[in-house]
Amino acid sequence: MAIKITAGQPSPILSLRWKTLITLSLILAVVNGSLAYYAYQQLFRQFDVQQAQVRERQEIQFNALFADRFRQMSRIGNLVPLLAPLEPHDDLRVHLTRALQAHGITLDLEWDIRSVHWLNPEGSDLLLWPEGEAALPAQFIQMIGEQPEQTHQGLACGDDCRQYLSVPLLWDGEYSGALILGRTVADALLAFHALTGAEAAVVACEQAPCSLTGMRAVTHPQISRSLFERAWTTEPLDSVSGSQVDRTARVRSFQVDDAWYESFRIDLGPGLEGLVLNNISSQRRAITIAARQSVAIGLLGLVLTEILMLVILHGPLARLRRLATRLPLLAEQSFDKLRESISSLLRDFDFRDEIDLVVETVATVADQMEGLERDRQKAQDDLVWLADHDSLTNLLNRRGFNRESSRLINDARLKGEPGALFFIDLDRFKDVNELSGHQLGDSLLEGVAGQLEDVVGNRGIIGRLGGDEFAVVLNSADRYEAEKVAGELTHRIQEVVVVSNKWRHQVTASIGIVLFPEHGLGLQQLMADADLAMSQAKEKGRGRWHIFSPDDKGRERANARLVWSQKISAALSDGLFELHLQPIMEVATGKVWRAEGLLRMRDPACGFISPGNFIPVAEETGQIQEIDQWVLNRAFGLLATRDDFSLSVNLSASAMQDNSLLPTLETLSAKHRVRPEHLTLEITESVAVNSLRNTARLMDNIQRLGCRFALDDFGSGFASYSYLKQLPVNDIKIDGAFIRDILDNREDRIFVGAITDMAHGMDKRVIAEFVENERVLDTLRTIKVDFAQGYHIGRAAAPIAA
Repeated sequence: MAIKITAGQPSPILSLRWKTLITLSLILAVVNGSLAYYAYQQLFRQFDVQQAQVRERQEIQFNALFADRFRQMSRIGNLVPLLAPLEPHDDLRVHLTRALQAHGITLDLEWDIRSVHWLNPEGSDLLLWPEGEAALPAQFIQMIGEQPEQTHQGLACGDDCRQYLSVPLLWDGEYSGALILGRTVADALLAFHALTGAEAAVVACEQAPCSLTGMRAVTHPQISRSLFERAWTTEPLDSVSGSQVDRTARVRSFQVDDAWYESFRIDLGPGLEGLVLNNISSQRRAITIAARQSVAIGLLGLVLTEILMLVILHGPLARLRRLATRLPLLAEQSFDKLRESISSLLRDFDFRDEIDLVVETVATVADQMEGLERDRQKAQDDLVWLADHDSLTNLLNRRGFNRESSRLINDARLKGEPGALFFIDLDRFKDVNELSGHQLGDSLLEGVAGQLEDVVGNRGIIGRLGGDEFAVVLNSADRYEAEKVAGELTHRIQEVVVVSNKWRHQVTASIGIVLFPEHGLGLQQLMADADLAMSQAKEKGRGRWHIFSPDDKGRERANARLVWSQKISAALSDGLFELHLQPIMEVATGKVWRAEGLLRMRDPACGFISPGNFIPVAEETGQIQEIDQWVLNRAFGLLATRDDFSLSVNLSASAMQDNSLLPTLETLSAKHRVRPEHLTLEITESVAVNSLRNTARLMDNIQRLGCRFALDDFGSGFASYSYLKQLPVNDIKIDGAFIRDILDNREDRIFVGAITDMAHGMDKRVIAEFVENERVLDTLRTIKVDFAQGYHIGRAAAPIAA
């Protein structure tokens, strides 16, 4: 397929350098961007892992600080009864009150003890210090009541949040209730902030997650309270993507101006939660800086790569451009100039690259194209010569002969000179090809052409019209000269002899001659008349010549042949052929269960025409094959309508030489659903004898299909016992010439009887034709002929529709 290039203003060129640069830049940009994004994600994943570790550590520290303060409170609780000297007759309450009044302030200042309660064994909460302090939480009192002699600890929030620790008291060796210390959580939260740098808060609530309205303790409330509220009262954002997350999440990240924070919850027991707030701005900034550095390094690498690529591509692409500007020299066929111009593009290096290969390929292509151009020019010259000449004999072919002969005839007309046209056909040339092969036949044609050239010389032109046909046009040749040349041609052609291993071939030629302007000046008419004269020469005998005469009957015969050919074509196309059936009677029983199909042509003017009028023409024109096909198709069609009779039809000589006969019978049998054994194919002796071996082989194959064979007109031609033995026929039809006079001719009766006995001995049946009366039928019955056919049995007629 040709490539269409639009004429006019050329399209802008995008250099391969820039295509490569753009493509590489896009690839590197995607790769660098992907790597930067991956690194960014990896940093955040590492950050999340680190933060998870920080949260875990801070939670441990948070709980550890509270646990440490519980241990301190446990030690202080055991020391409180020892803070005042024991007085005689003191009870436990008086003793504890005196100790707390003396040292309560110290407990508050040193250990942040804000309240001391005594829970007597009856479960009554008796506040010892300070006055006005709120009562103990009910759940704590209940817990002590359930296990009074054990130490208990817990967190509880009212107006503030406190740690409570109960220590069982023994007085005079008996359990005397529990001493409960209350301590604010502020000290623990501040210690946590000092330890971790994180803000902390304690929130009281009835159900999780706790609301910030229950926040009772918080470090640096002026700053951290609002941040806690921002973290836990607004829709939180994911720390990486910035998208919203579940409000019930344990950890939340959020941004305030340029600062990032992370807050998480710590479970402190029923109804209590600890909140921790970390400032993660420095980590976030470090991640952002690392990501920007990664992108910057990628961009720098991209720019450096592009510069390096431009430098690398500059030289090769410059060579390609120079090569491209020289390629049009190929189209101009300036091969020497092209080779000279691209020699500078070749480099004398040990290592070559693809451009070197391209340059070398262009040089090779130039050499090949130069050779092809020479070959093309030579082939073109040869084609010009072959267009007008025959490659075997080097004579003019039909095209060249027609052109040159028209020119010569026209020149003769202008000059008023006579001339002659010879149409030459070799006799029995087909035998040479069939017996010795086409190669020897070609040698004979070359010899004939040489003889023609010797005879004609420069007096005219010679042409080979095809096959074994030649033609000659002579200038300035009258009838006498034409007859002289014809005799010389006939003699010289007979001198051509070719010899094969088995045969020596010597051919003759039949020559038809027309004279111009005596017989006309039109080339086509002259050729037709010369062909007709050649046919008349063949009718006289081989190796003769004949000068055309308008009074010859040959043209009438040719016209008649054309008329019959047209009638045959019309009959085939318009359905004017019919197959009439003539009954065949079984002599022994008198039954008729078979018939012979006889072809008829229906003519609107003269009725039915018998095949003897048109079959010879059909055999000459090749239309016999179509007729055979029609007969077989019609026969199977008739058999398909009835299954109680058999039908015989005649086959032409060409049908028995046609390789498609067997497939045709198979196809028609399947198409019409007819058993092939109901069809008998009749052939003549002459058809079989022409090619006995091939005919016998074909008959065997057709008999295996199921069809039967009958040898028609037996006794009229070349029949012999040997032929009858070799041909696999089922029936023998004795020629009517032996039946017509059988009553009066003793020799005919003896011949028919002998044929019948011989046929029966070979397991074949005999059919007698031309049975005209009952006496003939009785004679045949006596001779034991199997079947009879003739006017006495029934005339041929069109089949009656079933």
